[in-house]
Amino acid sequence: MESPTGIPEGTTFPPDLERLGIAPGAKIDIRDLDMMGNRHNFHVFLYFEEDLARSSTLREDLQEYSDVPDLERPFISLDEFLRFATESDPLFTRRLDELPLVVEVVAYGELRTQEGKPVPYVKGVMPFLDELPMEDTVGVS
Repeated sequence: MESPTGIPEGTTFPPDLERLGIAPGAKIDIRDLDMMGNRHNFHVFLYFEEDLARSSTLREDLQEYSDVPDLERPFISLDEFLRFATESDPLFTRRLDELPLVVEVVAYGELRTQEGKPVPYVKGVMPFLDELPMEDTVGVS
C-alpha cells in the first residue's frame, strides 16, 4: 500500500497532525476538518463505504474509479462535497449547526501532483444516516 511518493498509506500520522487530534479513529466535525486541512495544507477525502476506506488506498480508488464522475464515486474530496452540498442546499452550513456531520479519520497518505509535488491527504468515513442523531418527529395527519 505505497503511494507514488513512497510513503505508505496507513494509520501512522505525522506528529503535527496528531497534535491537532487527527489520528486513526478520531471523530472530527466536517467543518473543523475542512478548516484544519486548509490551514495545515492537506486534502481530505470522504468515503461513504467504510469497508472500501479501510481496505484500499486512495491511489487505488482513484485509478479504479477514474471513469466514474466524481459525484458518483463511493468517495469524494471534502472540498467537492461541501461545494455540492452548499449548491444543492444554500442553508447547508446552517444545518450543520443543528445536525453536525462527524467524520471518522481512517488513514493518512501522500499522492503526487502532475508536477511531482507531494500532496498529503487524510481519509475519513462519513457517518451512515442511521448513525446521525435525529430528533423524534411527529407525523402530520
